Amino acid sequence: MAKADKELGRDKRRAIAVAHLPEVPDSVPATPRERGYDACPCPKNCTLHGECRLCTAYHGRKGALPRCEG
Repeated sequence: MAKADKELGRDKRRAIAVAHLPEVPDSVPATPRERGYDACPCPKNCTLHGECRLCTAYHGRKGALPRCEG
């Protein structure tokens, strides 16, 4: 996969997450530290690495939990 394709995929995931962010309750922690982790448990190549509210919004659109909760 070309670098431009990877960047396009990242941008698409981020846009999806931002669009669903209003559905995320204010009580959802924003950072891995607030969730009780020293570092984000998602892989470093995860598009939303370390951005818990966006991660929750992205996965929650299909009723799934973020990896650290799943």
